[in-house]
Amino acid sequence: MADTWELINHPLTDETGLVLAAQMKRQNDILAGIAAGTAGAEFVDATFRGLLDGKNTTEIFWSWWPLSAGDGVTKYQRLERFAKMLAESARSKTYTVRFYSDDVSGDYTGTPLDDLADGREAAPLLTDTSPETADWSEEDPFTWYIRANALSLEDGTMNVLAVEGETGFDLSGETAPVYCFALSLMLKEWEDGAYLYNSFRTFEGGGYDPMAGDVAPDKSRRWLTWHPAFLGGKNSKGGMTSGAGLPPMPWTSANAAIPMARKITAYDALWTDCDQQYVLAQWRLRHWTLSNSGKLEGCTVYNYQYSPAVAETGVKRVLVTKAQGANFLVGSAVCMGERGENTGTDRNTDYNHNIFNWAKISSITNVTVSETEYVALNLELDSPIDTTTTMLVSTMPWESGTTEGVQGHSDGCRGNLTNGKYPYRVAGIEMQIGAYTEQLDPLWKASIVDDDHWHYDAFSCKSGEKQVGSISSDYAQTGSFDLNDKATWSWHYIRKLGKLGTEAMMYEKFNGSGSTYVRAAFVSPGSAGLYAPWRGGGLGDGAPCGLPCAYGHLSPASSCWNGVPRLAGSGKKRG
Repeated sequence: MADTWELINHPLTDETGLVLAAQMKRQNDILAGIAAGTAGAEFVDATFRGLLDGKNTTEIFWSWWPLSAGDGVTKYQRLERFAKMLAESARSKTYTVRFYSDDVSGDYTGTPLDDLADGREAAPLLTDTSPETADWSEEDPFTWYIRANALSLEDGTMNVLAVEGETGFDLSGETAPVYCFALSLMLKEWEDGAYLYNSFRTFEGGGYDPMAGDVAPDKSRRWLTWHPAFLGGKNSKGGMTSGAGLPPMPWTSANAAIPMARKITAYDALWTDCDQQYVLAQWRLRHWTLSNSGKLEGCTVYNYQYSPAVAETGVKRVLVTKAQGANFLVGSAVCMGERGENTGTDRNTDYNHNIFNWAKISSITNVTVSETEYVALNLELDSPIDTTTTMLVSTMPWESGTTEGVQGHSDGCRGNLTNGKYPYRVAGIEMQIGAYTEQLDPLWKASIVDDDHWHYDAFSCKSGEKQVGSISSDYAQTGSFDLNDKATWSWHYIRKLGKLGTEAMMYEKFNGSGSTYVRAAFVSPGSAGLYAPWRGGGLGDGAPCGLPCAYGHLSPASSCWNGVPRLAGSGKKRG
């Protein structure tokens, strides 16, 4: 009771430090109810719901959380109850962002409407060195989230083991993968000729419906939505988890990754379009542009390859010239191979990564050898290596967790927001680490139509444990789109996307550019066949990259340095 008394009796104050009498009365009512043994879950939830004001969500959550426990009540059920409290507290709110129709303008900026147009600005984008900054998105019920370790269950819900802030929460993902849990929002999307609208509420009705990933297997609305916080990394047992501080998983195809995901539970799956569209929807809600490129680039232009400037024996470093060394970043990673007389630079070629596949740069220092100053890339290696001047050192995707230095739950990245060097975070979800995200939901069947243009049919799988690298009976067609010509291996800049709430990300129009409309592109295949989406962008693809970007030319069995898997979120099992 002492701990409960301390949590409940701690006075909530306004900005002037005065105790709010109404809040204290409600707290005293709770204490009286607890003492009398009559403070049931409905009473406690209703009381704390009345304290929520859109700016104190975290404080109210931690006052309420210990009181929500009970015999047989799971942490998932408790999070679901809090989501309902958030939904009810914001029942009267509507957040709308209006964008130009592509027939009117290529400008990708939006305008906040309804309750989002209350004088606030778009949520700030911060770096690890930003000063403390007020950020409405950290506490607003529409954008608040909490991270937790959780395991997938057969019924499509989660076994939540520990939420961040509790003893036992494991950011590394070794105990269980880290997911971001949030209130699932209802989305309405429409156009009026001049504009298109994305509008959010907390309850269904009037054209507001859950996004596809937030529909439970029984067709009901999920109150919670959840998505893995990090790209895939291996735990100590070889299972693919979501956690900070883990190397990525290049050269792992989607087909090879799915059994690794199922080492966590039999019900796990790979990232889906439901996950990708959720991040894009949260981006628009928070930052009011059609996509992230131009404001928060991700790692898209960090593509450097050099031969060592000096050969060394028994070292854990690579020496490069001063000019070359200026391009590398501490905390990023490289691979290295012995080329001998070969001249190719493709990282997928064995001789360009046969010394090591991936190593983190722990520090960068200046060293002098034979009176010449060089830059040492000091590496985290298990054993020393011998380097030669015929080797090639190449940048690689970042490890997970580089965004942990960003303030609180704000969006942003380590370092510069727009120089294309760093992974970023949106709604707690780390994205674009320098490699594309591989998927098995949806799968695409590509063909040439009338010898004129490419056509794609999209097939989705609603049960993650049935994801496979082929269009089985568990996949159903959920959409289609056409490219504007039959060019092979070609970037097609996207002019207009389909609706965000659907099963799969659809492309309605092309002939955009890297600086207009959604500022991202799609790559056509070399031949007709079965393909799996690779989303986001890689180290050196630059302008075509962004949340709507995709490779459309790689099979589920493709294994490359610039594609990595990750776990799926709530859409892994949906109705």
